[in-house]
Amino acid sequence: MVFRMLKIAVGAGAIAALAGCMHYHTGKLPSEVKAKADITGTGITGKAWLEQEYEGRVRIKMEVKGDPTSQLTPGLHAVHIHAVGDCTPPFTTAGGHYDGNIVLGENDTANVTPGLENHPYHLGDLQNMEVDANRVGTLYTITSRVTLTPGLTTLFDTDGSAFIIHGLPDQYKAQPPVANAPGGPRIACGVITLVP
Repeated sequence: MVFRMLKIAVGAGAIAALAGCMHYHTGKLPSEVKAKADITGTGITGKAWLEQEYEGRVRIKMEVKGDPTSQLTPGLHAVHIHAVGDCTPPFTTAGGHYDGNIVLGENDTANVTPGLENHPYHLGDLQNMEVDANRVGTLYTITSRVTLTPGLTTLFDTDGSAFIIHGLPDQYKAQPPVANAPGGPRIACGVITLVP
């Protein structure tokens, strides 16, 4: 009887301990922070929504559509957050892949070495987007590599940031041995802005 009571007590204690570990994250923000991006390219339109309810966790939803003449062809397309919030065509003004808040000099260890091409390790790298036969692409992901709140990985440093959709898939190679391994041409862009 004593042994059975001990087993029940130990079991109840284990359940209580596990219940305490079931919270995903304890850093809940006082209120959710939201951002958006209007995505455009030649024959391409779309929107992206970003939400941060907890420190270290940003939800990203993206929907894009291409007309029959666009480069948004059926299949996989690379999607990245780029370092500068500027979508002047041909979108090279968006800079390279986002890699932390280096503009303010707060994160001097961020990888900004030109030519290093350390894919898939940039903070702004996301998974490829699947585009269907009707040239409609959707992406839903959660990332812990960026934040919408102030800090070393905020997307809202002094020059902002932007989404770039590429014409090809990202091959996720640490040292791309061939051209276009990170996704090829930039076919659409959207500046990320906070939602009041």
